[in-house]
Amino acid sequence: LSVIYTAKKYMVKGIDTLALMYISKNINSDNVLLVLQSILVLYDTEQTYEDPAFSSQNTTIQKDNPNILEPDARSIIRHCFLHIDKNARKVLESDEVEDISLELLKAIIQRDSLCVPSELCVWQALHRWSHRQCRRRHVSPSTDNKRKVLEGAQYLVRFLTMTCQQFRAASGLLTKEEQESILFCLLSKGAALTKSIQDYQVSMSTPRQKYGGLWKQILRRKTNSNKIKKGQMTLAEKIFISLVCILD
Repeated sequence: LSVIYTAKKYMVKGIDTLALMYISKNINSDNVLLVLQSILVLYDTEQTYEDPAFSSQNTTIQKDNPNILEPDARSIIRHCFLHIDKNARKVLESDEVEDISLELLKAIIQRDSLCVPSELCVWQALHRWSHRQCRRRHVSPSTDNKRKVLEGAQYLVRFLTMTCQQFRAASGLLTKEEQESILFCLLSKGAALTKSIQDYQVSMSTPRQKYGGLWKQILRRKTNSNKIKKGQMTLAEKIFISLVCILD
């Protein structure tokens, strides 16, 4: 990352491309947030990143000075988001999540493809991030101050996909009125949220996709097809399905 910074500073062409190639081969759950945050800063931009494995998934990072991302940088960013999706629990539980920007935090937790065992994982990441931000700003980590630093990010948690027990453990970033409204919706199907958070009802009630990548999507389409019946699968199809089950 320091090589990319130096290459861009002194306008040395080609060096940053080599550095990006090296980075792309060494991304893991321990460094993915650092890599993603650094690339977004180094290539200061406003860009919408589309995840090819989930066609309905768009993630937007907003910056003040939009530029066009270089293809290598765009590829790394897409790879980082895919890695976060698949390893969401480990990434969100890491200490590094407390150091990323609010914009990146929002971009991650709003993804439908984020593979988490429950929304408690997302809420806990927000809780820790907001606590750290309060300390950095030298203010008490009270509920009100945490809500202020989150700037609405707390509403990106899919509260309405939780069980009542899970929600009771994850309501610390909401007002009393919001807590009561969400709990009422959990207990009464079809109920509407209170007016202040009504705009979030659809997103709060949308379950995240079970991560399986392209392989599982293809397998699902095949198993749902009328074509696959006993004795009608070719040897190649049987081998393909067996490999998917092993690799997945």
